Amino acid sequence: MKLKKLLSGLLISAMAVTALTACGGSSDTAVDTSQLTGPARYDEQIEIKIPVYDRGMQGQADVDNNYWTNYVQENFGDEYNIKVTYVPITRKEDVTVFNELLAAGEQPDILFSYDYPTIMSYYSRGAFQPIDEEILQLYAPTFYENTKDLQEYAMADGQLYFLTATRPKAYNWVSIVRTDWLEQAGLDLPQSREEYIEMLRKFKELKLGGEDTIPAAQSLFNAYFPNYASREYPLSEEDNAMYSDITVASLTWEPTKQELLYWNQLYNEGLISPEWMLDKDGSQMQSDFIAGKVGVYGFYLSQTPPVLQSLLENCPDATVAVLPPYSESGDPTAMAGREEWPFGMVAGISKDCEHPEAIMMYYEWLSQPENLFVMQNGIEGVTYNMVDEIPVLVDDYTGTDRLNYNSNKDMWCLVTEGKDYGSEEKNLEAQKKTYAPEGFEDLIQQSYDYYQITKDYMYTDFLFDRSIESLSQYGETLKSKWEVIQVDLITCDPDEFEAKYEAACEEYLSSGYQAVLDEKAEVYQDMTSN
Repeated sequence: MKLKKLLSGLLISAMAVTALTACGGSSDTAVDTSQLTGPARYDEQIEIKIPVYDRGMQGQADVDNNYWTNYVQENFGDEYNIKVTYVPITRKEDVTVFNELLAAGEQPDILFSYDYPTIMSYYSRGAFQPIDEEILQLYAPTFYENTKDLQEYAMADGQLYFLTATRPKAYNWVSIVRTDWLEQAGLDLPQSREEYIEMLRKFKELKLGGEDTIPAAQSLFNAYFPNYASREYPLSEEDNAMYSDITVASLTWEPTKQELLYWNQLYNEGLISPEWMLDKDGSQMQSDFIAGKVGVYGFYLSQTPPVLQSLLENCPDATVAVLPPYSESGDPTAMAGREEWPFGMVAGISKDCEHPEAIMMYYEWLSQPENLFVMQNGIEGVTYNMVDEIPVLVDDYTGTDRLNYNSNKDMWCLVTEGKDYGSEEKNLEAQKKTYAPEGFEDLIQQSYDYYQITKDYMYTDFLFDRSIESLSQYGETLKSKWEVIQVDLITCDPDEFEAKYEAACEEYLSSGYQAVLDEKAEVYQDMTSN
């Protein structure tokens, strides 16, 4: 289905809104746009509240009070007489936190999400005010120019409501395997699920990580449950619409059942982290990998702390490679993977924001190349050095002006999802120098090469043209149910799985998932019948 057709339903209840309003489309109170003549210093100080992810990373500065939040205040806020207040949003619980803030009327001046249905759910609650395109061009011309091609994703009910970040393709998420372990086990990189399981069994049998060897690291699954190895290619559009969102787990879908069975096998054979269910934020599996206990581990190469460097401190002879993404299916053409949308973070301006133009000014400041460069890289000779005209971060720098998690990404992700050097070739070379630690540059190349093999068999999540109300109504309940259900199904005796799965599906459906499926089916039918 053409994207234009997918989005045509956004005109369902088109409203003729030409000015920024205080309370969205339903408000009778409008900001006097005649007074908005362009960026200027405020006579009296105003405040804007900007959410920022709090990932609970040990050793990191407070996300709402650190060198770089102060830098923004001094270089942006003070110039315009704006107090910039950062509001910590727990990353793993971001939807819950935003919903609680909305319910209490204490939401920051923007709400954001990487998940489009989540943003639409906030919109359906009247959380946002519409955005006047001319005012956006006036106050954020650089941001507007950078993102105008994404504007079709920024619309709701025929009106501009969202600010969408660009998304240059990145290759820094990797699932890596200890190749020195493979050599000791006399094995090659696995090319099928059978070979993958046999590899994990060998790791355990030979105790390649010591007495507490963990063949593959794992933590508690969130609603984003990776069932791609069990999705058959081609994936039907209807199945994609019904089951591919990342807001709630698709428990009743056959690929999810098959993946749960697979994880049940891995757990019962002792091939994954024994206390994975207690590791909600992934910190334990990271510690286990750094300690040299783990054979397979997935993470972002660009994240902090420096995982691979820390591994080498404990295991100087360790070597690693990217695990083939189809190693658990055996054939890249047999599994339907997940592709990212062309946009990154999606945000809306709160209906209660008194100065939406100040938010646009903040976006514009972040979008200026010189400002974005500093926010992404820091201080030359301190946090980074120039190598072949590319800024390379100093991984072990620990001063107070060190970058926050992932090169300050949680601060600049509002305008772009990654560092962009203008072309795929330049970005790839830059990522080798900036995302991969020194000596591990080839991991980015491996990740890129695997993407070229699998990209034609990947699907973006289905984009509904309206909010799925039942997701907002039952999402938190289903998430809580899923946390309990996954543990029960993965840790149970294999002979008990079928009965437990049937009971879990019945409970899950009655707790709101049936309502979600019914509403999705109704909306999908409405979209495809027009």
